[in-house]
Amino acid sequence: MIAARRNFSKHTIQRQPFSFSFQALSFSLLLLTVTSYAQEIPIGTWRVHTSYNSIKSIAIDDDYIFGAATNGIMVLDREDNSITSYSKLSGLSGTTVTYIQYDALTEQLLIAYDDGKIDVIKNNVIKSLDPLANASITGSKKINHIAINNGLAYFAADFGVVVFDLSRAEVKETWRDLGVTGETLKINAVTFKDDSIFLATEKGILAGDLQDNLLDFANYKRFNTGMLSGSIQAIASFNSKVYAVINTTGIVSYTAGNWTNEGYLSGEIFTFLNASGSDLLVGADDNLWKINATNVLTEVIDEKIEAPLFALEENGKFWIGDNVNGLLSNYSGSFQSYLPNGPTQPDIFRLAYADGVVWNIPGGYSSGFIRLGNVGIVDEFVNGVWSPRKTSLKDITDVASSQQSESVYYASFDRGVEKINSDGTSIVYNETNSTLGAANVTAIENSSTGLWVTEYGTLNSLHLLKEDNTWESFAAPIFAARYPVDLAIDLSGYIWMVTNPAQGGGIYVFDKASKGYEYITDQSGSGALPSKNVRSIAIDRDGLVWVGTDIGVAYFFGPSGEAVKPIYESRFLLRDDKVTAIAIDGGNRKWMGTERGVWLFNATGEELIYNFTTANSPLLSNVIKDIAINDKTGEVFFATDKGIISFRSDATESDFSFQSVKIFPNPITNSFNGSVGINGLATDALVKITDISGKLIWQTQASGGTATWNVRDYNGKRAATGIYLVFAATSDGTESVVGKIAVVE
Repeated sequence: MIAARRNFSKHTIQRQPFSFSFQALSFSLLLLTVTSYAQEIPIGTWRVHTSYNSIKSIAIDDDYIFGAATNGIMVLDREDNSITSYSKLSGLSGTTVTYIQYDALTEQLLIAYDDGKIDVIKNNVIKSLDPLANASITGSKKINHIAINNGLAYFAADFGVVVFDLSRAEVKETWRDLGVTGETLKINAVTFKDDSIFLATEKGILAGDLQDNLLDFANYKRFNTGMLSGSIQAIASFNSKVYAVINTTGIVSYTAGNWTNEGYLSGEIFTFLNASGSDLLVGADDNLWKINATNVLTEVIDEKIEAPLFALEENGKFWIGDNVNGLLSNYSGSFQSYLPNGPTQPDIFRLAYADGVVWNIPGGYSSGFIRLGNVGIVDEFVNGVWSPRKTSLKDITDVASSQQSESVYYASFDRGVEKINSDGTSIVYNETNSTLGAANVTAIENSSTGLWVTEYGTLNSLHLLKEDNTWESFAAPIFAARYPVDLAIDLSGYIWMVTNPAQGGGIYVFDKASKGYEYITDQSGSGALPSKNVRSIAIDRDGLVWVGTDIGVAYFFGPSGEAVKPIYESRFLLRDDKVTAIAIDGGNRKWMGTERGVWLFNATGEELIYNFTTANSPLLSNVIKDIAINDKTGEVFFATDKGIISFRSDATESDFSFQSVKIFPNPITNSFNGSVGINGLATDALVKITDISGKLIWQTQASGGTATWNVRDYNGKRAATGIYLVFAATSDGTESVVGKIAVVE
């Protein structure tokens, strides 16, 4: 029983680290305690970073409230208000949750996804189903709604209806091609009245007798004319009537074979319709309404209700899924928000990292470089915890920090750059007090000379904010350079600006000292990029400039030379991939994001170390938007089109002397099957592990400042209980350290 207090396992709020190769169904084996949340995760493990600020569906039982976010399920314990969660790391089969429903009779939580898959959780075990695994459906498989009736769950989907037998926990049948002539018809929602089923579709409403063969599209009565000729957003049964909502038309009801416009909320855009408790609940244009049994319409108002996506009523109290404030309820009195820690928004424009802080930047601009009006909130990840940081600007595109001034800079595609000082004071730089013009800032990068700023769509597209708070701007002598989208500064101080492919593409390189420039394209003699459609850029630890394009990767020794194209498996590196992100780790290795997953190559790009996809890892999606690396811990953050997930790698930033060496975990128990991390080493130090008698057990070389040990000897045998010594030394032997590792049963 999923919700029985006697066997519902407590687990991590949302960031459960598991080894890369895990495959599991039983929660009793998977779930970790909440105390591990803020700690570093072991090397080779993952954690998902789910945003619960937007709750799109809610299910309730006597003990727990379940709230569905985009890629996770939060669970609120009614007794103590503690919050736990499920994610792909816990065994969920999908990554984009669309709807959840709880069946009290069989004590099962049903979870639906946008890919047509279904998860059923009972007795702390997940059963995953794919009703369309062998079906030839070329269109969308998204499931939109779940309704339960007489021991069966009905999943309304873009392709039809899946009928699920709750007692057998298996699919009974699938109704497809329900259109007038047997074509595919999108089903938005399902409800029941007496012995009939009603389907809200993209083309009116279907009604059928549950005793009939509803696999046959001819056995439905159709209401698809007049006000019912278009898409019906939702449908529900309440007070002996069937109600439906139609965008801009309002609420309609069905009795005695006729549909009537109730005259409520005409002109509104609807998000949901639920018959719950003693009321009919309606979400319309960021407002929550209830209609009682006497047809009185009342708005449910509270300052925390900003954009309701879903609502249920229980004993006169409300459980609300809000698009801004997560799970809301007045169950204990006034409305309050129940919000697990995580980023504030599931959508990511860019990731950034500096000085131990990872930033999630959800702002940005449209594909056509139009302002979106997104609120100016940036999320910071420090010591395992996400914290929102508000700015006065909208559409944040980038973040940079300055150790010298102890300030953080926020770039905006709306109104310039905001500098926030350590004491909380701030200043906004725009066209009134800087060299910025339209103030459509696309990227910023801190350097020894100040903060470099790129501005989109203007002649003076490159600017420098100096440490004395004065500005200098630089005109773009070529058309493409007026449309920069990204920025990097190499070890020689050259400014590399990636330009919009739609405006000419390529890379514009500027030398501040001489005011000279180079324009790199895909033409021989002009850089010879694999493609002028450049999607990513990074400077490695040797000063080489790595560039990702629509057809592979190249690197440059400097702005005036030709591109070098690494060879991997007798082909140009990733020549068939759009390389959307490149990040360099502490071992100078190259993490590359594509639309087919993540790749990690060695320093030269010629040896593959990892290739993560959704098929072989917990990666949320193969579409990678950005990558950021915490150099101090080696944790690599992947921004996908379905959220953020991170992986603890075995490479960290280092220099040529030993720092504060840390061995983690230590001691090692017999239940630990990962790799021990030895951090704080000198760059590429030689590491030897011996037993207490001095016998050599293992030898390796650090990646940057980190070395790993899999707790086995050269023969692959697990190390026995005891104390092991760690000897680490620089390559020339001038510096060394000694540590201990305890292996215990």
